[in-house]
Amino acid sequence: MATFHRRLPVNQAGRDFIVGDLHGCLDLLQAELTRIGFNAARDRLFSVGDLADRGPDSMGCLRLLRESWFYAVRGNHEDMLLDYHHQAMMPHSSSNAASMFFRNGGGWVRELNDQAEAELAQDLLPRVAALPYVMTVGEGESQFHVAHAELMTGSVEEESSWSTLAGLPVDQTPKQVLTDERLTDEILSGMIEPLTWGRRLVGKVNMKQSTEIDTPAGKVLVSQQPMHPGLSLTYVGHTPIKHMVLHDSHLFIDRGAYTREPNTCLLVLDHKDVRTWLAL
Repeated sequence: MATFHRRLPVNQAGRDFIVGDLHGCLDLLQAELTRIGFNAARDRLFSVGDLADRGPDSMGCLRLLRESWFYAVRGNHEDMLLDYHHQAMMPHSSSNAASMFFRNGGGWVRELNDQAEAELAQDLLPRVAALPYVMTVGEGESQFHVAHAELMTGSVEEESSWSTLAGLPVDQTPKQVLTDERLTDEILSGMIEPLTWGRRLVGKVNMKQSTEIDTPAGKVLVSQQPMHPGLSLTYVGHTPIKHMVLHDSHLFIDRGAYTREPNTCLLVLDHKDVRTWLAL
């Protein structure tokens, strides 16, 4: 059974960091952890999901789930991996999970030897399946959430007049940004698609009208509606962007590291630093 929401206490001993979409880029993460002086005995690292696929070391990133200092939420790539493995165990299934998985960077599973296949099936996949879709860390003004895509209800597909005319089903669920109080299993269980695939919020941001903040980690574009009433700062990834973006309490931090292009990077952010940058 899926876990939807996990709550963790304040880190009294060290620092809390948040990392963008890893996508198999373990080498980039290790370099960043060295740069920031990460202390595995005191610090914690929170991942916005999408640990595997596309990059060179998916297994290495999945093995992070064994570390006591590493915490991750489920993204769409975790769900695709689980769906693919479920279909592989049921060869007569009519699901398109395999084609979806391989189209999105899952080819690495074909290169695993027998030992690695057993490790994935028997140890790592159960850890992936146990991941929550949302994490809440701390309490009070310094509280933050971690999710993969967005905390917004309703279908990720925008309704169109064509869909209505064609007689296609239209999702009547109101499209609303969640608040801290509404992060319940009952609500989250009905919105897996937007939690893992949504790009509506970041798509609404007018980048040209946003305020730029220069930080040691790069620019943050702050929209004209930076914080959503009742929702604590929420770190998300999923959508590769040129600069970090703050909109409706969502801080988008996926910089497309797996492409290895000059204008991309893997962000590892100290939550206390982020609060200072954003004056929260």
